[in-house]
Amino acid sequence: FTGGLGELIEKRGYRASCVASGQAALAALRGERPAMILIDPSLPALYGADLLSFIKRSPTLSTIPRVIMTASNDLMLSVREDAPVLLKPFDVDTLTLHLKRYCEPPQAGQ
Repeated sequence: FTGGLGELIEKRGYRASCVASGQAALAALRGERPAMILIDPSLPALYGADLLSFIKRSPTLSTIPRVIMTASNDLMLSVREDAPVLLKPFDVDTLTLHLKRYCEPPQAGQ
């Protein structure tokens, strides 16, 4: 995800690393281990669906919680990917619940 969504997450006191493609996501995952991955299956350059598959097969990455953000009306996506799905346009409160579930609490004063 890029831009506005990262800012939205950071306004809630969480740290966000944003990338614009599946390849950039893989590169970022080599350098850090996030508390949660928020991924759009329609990411360009190593499509998000391929990235999801790679993450699920990786012994080190598969343990990171994934939340899928999509406009797809694929009702089985959550079951197939074994991950919660946020449908676009998503509800900010629902995103916040996922952040609270998987990420360290925000710092005091944020």
